[in-house]
Amino acid sequence: MFGSLGDRAASDAAIEESADAEADALGPRALRSPWKWERLLAESRVITSGERWTRRLNGLIHEYELQRRELDRTEPGSARTDHLARKIEDVLQLAAFALPIVRMMAAWPVQAPWSDWLDHFAALAPRALRRPDRVLRVLADLRPMGAIGPVTLDEAARVLADRLSTIEAEPPARRYGRVFVASPAQLRGRSFDVVFVPALAERMFPQKPREDPLLLDEARVQLGVDLTAQPQRAENEKLQLRLAVGAAESRLYVSFPTVEIGEGRPRVPSLYALEVWRAMTGRVPSAEELQQAAARTSQATLAWPAPADRGEAIDALEHDLATLRGLVDEPDHRARGRAQYILQLNGCLQRSVRERFMRGKKAWTHWDGISAANDRVRPILADYRLGARRYSLSALQKYAICPYQFFLGAIYRMRPAEDLEPLQRMDPLTRGSLFHAVQTAFYRRLEAEHALPVTPAGIEHALAALDEGIKATAEQEYELLAPAIDRVWHDEIGAIRRDLRLWVDEIAHAGGEWIPRKFEWAFGYKDGGALAVGRDPTSRAEPVVIDGRFHLHGSIDLVEERAGTGELRVTDHKTGKYRGKDHMIVDGGRALQPVLYSLALEEATGTPVVEGRLYYATTAGGYRDVRIPLTPQARRIGIEVLEIIDRAIETGFLAPAPAEKACAWCDFRPVCGPTAERRVGRFKSQEPLADLLELRRKP
Repeated sequence: MFGSLGDRAASDAAIEESADAEADALGPRALRSPWKWERLLAESRVITSGERWTRRLNGLIHEYELQRRELDRTEPGSARTDHLARKIEDVLQLAAFALPIVRMMAAWPVQAPWSDWLDHFAALAPRALRRPDRVLRVLADLRPMGAIGPVTLDEAARVLADRLSTIEAEPPARRYGRVFVASPAQLRGRSFDVVFVPALAERMFPQKPREDPLLLDEARVQLGVDLTAQPQRAENEKLQLRLAVGAAESRLYVSFPTVEIGEGRPRVPSLYALEVWRAMTGRVPSAEELQQAAARTSQATLAWPAPADRGEAIDALEHDLATLRGLVDEPDHRARGRAQYILQLNGCLQRSVRERFMRGKKAWTHWDGISAANDRVRPILADYRLGARRYSLSALQKYAICPYQFFLGAIYRMRPAEDLEPLQRMDPLTRGSLFHAVQTAFYRRLEAEHALPVTPAGIEHALAALDEGIKATAEQEYELLAPAIDRVWHDEIGAIRRDLRLWVDEIAHAGGEWIPRKFEWAFGYKDGGALAVGRDPTSRAEPVVIDGRFHLHGSIDLVEERAGTGELRVTDHKTGKYRGKDHMIVDGGRALQPVLYSLALEEATGTPVVEGRLYYATTAGGYRDVRIPLTPQARRIGIEVLEIIDRAIETGFLAPAPAEKACAWCDFRPVCGPTAERRVGRFKSQEPLADLLELRRKP
């Protein structure tokens, strides 16, 4: 389906060979990669054996290749394509670092004396850590335990966990004038004039005692040995408080946070805070009384988490908020300029405040983005006009949604931030690549068997060919991708099979007027690229010039020929939901493939194209067949769309002007903020938007 990719053994050997080569030639970029490895590990879901590591990392590389192929098919020139290439390089660097370590650890014994484990750990530390000195010191401290054993790796790890998870620095010999920060257990044998005990709030101190799920307290009691149970855990928590309180000689400060900003609710003091109040006053207050007393002292609220008096602030943020709070009720002539220092201290805040103020003005300025082409900007934008650079239709469609989104994605080539996909589903790009690959292979097999178009009489043969193609693709890709969870993989493949079988039934009963001729016919790809695999052999390397002015490139899913006349029809398959309108042509500039792909095919082949269509080939899309005849009106509207976009680049008006509810789904919302739609509708001049509004009104 995707060309000859080799068997599993050869593929695993390839990544190990590549990893070894990377290990021999780690460059400067490799030293910056570890911060990216956490995401790569989360995406690959690497677990268990060394062989699994190799398979999953290799599968991750193959998955990125599938995603690049799907992007090249649907969004040629997308910035995400280059990003995926960099991610492949990062996976190779991760493999170069991790696989030798995994192979070394795989050779460790199941049990060994402590001296052997310390030797293994000492050999591992320099390979895994850039600065292993502290770890090596901890291992050296444990050398007297060398004769103990044999012990398992889990037992050795438990012994090291506490020592390596905390960093202790011994205080200097002269401690006066310094602050000692420690846990209560480290206060044994020490005393201080003043002690601060923070965080006496629920779920902070004490934390909720929990039983060991592997050995519940009931079983611990029955064993009759001295194992910790819930009463002992509670006593240990009380002991921690007694140690902290007992270390104070002159004064003791106990505090708890009154506001939980992350969860948007007040904080509840712990029972220990009530005990401290009882020790001071001789009575136990209610939790509400203690909260009210703390609130009166701090006067911090969820809406304004800062004290009323800035002299009581504990950090710069509280100080600045308290300062602003005191100016809210002041008259303008007294408050003006008194918070100016905040803008001088924080350059980011200064830019944010100034930008928000300027964007609220009626006139469009450079604060809104690219709003006019001056002498400096005009020559730069000239290189991005539709006659100077080739665009994909996926990129051009973004202009109607928001000119600034088009500017950031197609001209600046910014890519959206990534989110980890849940384990319960396949990545949409990977799924789309598999879906279209099966479709293309299905058509080509039936073409070789002279079984096109699919008719009701040949539906059984077509379904059998489809099932064989899905099975072959699933088996091959399963070995190459090494999915993290088999059930998720089989569920997704089952969903693809269900959608495609219903799709075959739909096309079989659509009539035999149109005969499929070309599959994945691409134009404008001289260098091959990811689309070279599976591309129609008659594809065109040069971009197509529409109306003698506008350069386009892309890939057409299906080209059909009308029986008897030789006229052509363009089909673009969709796997999502239908969100268009009835009787549409370009849907306000958001659906350009049917019309412009038809014009491009007609220009490239010289054969008349009479119709373009969007076919939603999944259950989610309802197998909707949206046909758009290539009438003179449709041709004129298609050219007008290109003229409007080209004119916007020429004049330099590419400011944030989103369509209704477009910001809710925009990948670049963090760039211009969530208020762009409201700002354009309420404050901004509508005159520069005349072309854009006209485009959005087109059918």
